Amino acid sequence: MNKDLFEDISVPVEKLVAREKEAMLQAKRKKKVKKTTMRSLMVACGVCLSLLGSGFVSTGMAEALSNIPLLSPIYKDFRDIASDKIEQDHLATPIDKQDSHNGLTMTVKEAAYDGNRLIVTVVYTGAKGVTLNEEKAGRQEITINGQPIKPAIGSTGQDSIKPNTTIEHHQYTLSNLDEYGDEIHIDVQGDNLFGYEGQWNVAFPLEKIKRDVTSITPDATAKTDDGMYAITANNVTFSPLSTRIDLSVDYPAELDENDRWPWFEYSVVDDQGRVYDGMKLQNGIADGTNGHHMVLTLPPMDEVPASLTLKRERAKSGCVWFGVG
Repeated sequence: MNKDLFEDISVPVEKLVAREKEAMLQAKRKKKVKKTTMRSLMVACGVCLSLLGSGFVSTGMAEALSNIPLLSPIYKDFRDIASDKIEQDHLATPIDKQDSHNGLTMTVKEAAYDGNRLIVTVVYTGAKGVTLNEEKAGRQEITINGQPIKPAIGSTGQDSIKPNTTIEHHQYTLSNLDEYGDEIHIDVQGDNLFGYEGQWNVAFPLEKIKRDVTSITPDATAKTDDGMYAITANNVTFSPLSTRIDLSVDYPAELDENDRWPWFEYSVVDDQGRVYDGMKLQNGIADGTNGHHMVLTLPPMDEVPASLTLKRERAKSGCVWFGVG
């Protein structure tokens, strides 16, 4: 993947006509945003899947797990991009379903889904301990409506909080917005986990969070001087679990044919000068698009900003500006 294709990008300023504030308020009152969607999700997605190591759960988490029915505060320890909103607005749905075999219990504690992101928290408890250093790794998978998940962005955080207890945090950003509708069916499956032989499965329905979703279509484009490369901000969606930016990346067909499609990293700045990068920004590629459809995920926003500026990291020049408020 070539990360330097836009080193000398020259970007014309193409400002989107600002929408009146009252129109934005009316849009925010709408309950749902309907989108045409195409693909599903999967657990392991190559470069888009990151496995976090141990050390993310605080020392007091073991006591917290035994005293509270929900795990929402743990999302801060796993650095979830929506952790504050999940805890503040009680966005997680309690599940508390389990499956036990041969001394190991798999418990799905809670989950959250807003049409753009899916979050699932799983706790494993073993009679003879649960170790992350397995001699032979087992298989685990989460499916939606019986199909493997194929996300634009996905990660799994895992940590041992007691000798016999391990907790996992799974999060996915869908390749396409709202492709599953208002209710989905989740299966958390496992084979031969943590040194225990057997098969585990916890299945449950999950409804979409009933909160307002606002979608903006800025259609702002940045091009190289020769016109061979272009990045277009197609859509910005403000949902309970994230702020999502969908980008189209156009590049020469021969790169696509030779499997040399580009990968770009970005930062985003809002109209108040707040910068979203590092742990405040995730980026990924929609399944099956060879980098033509990129997805950026920022934390959820209480108020829609007047504008956002998209900058490619480590570029000498170039950005995409677009109004959203």
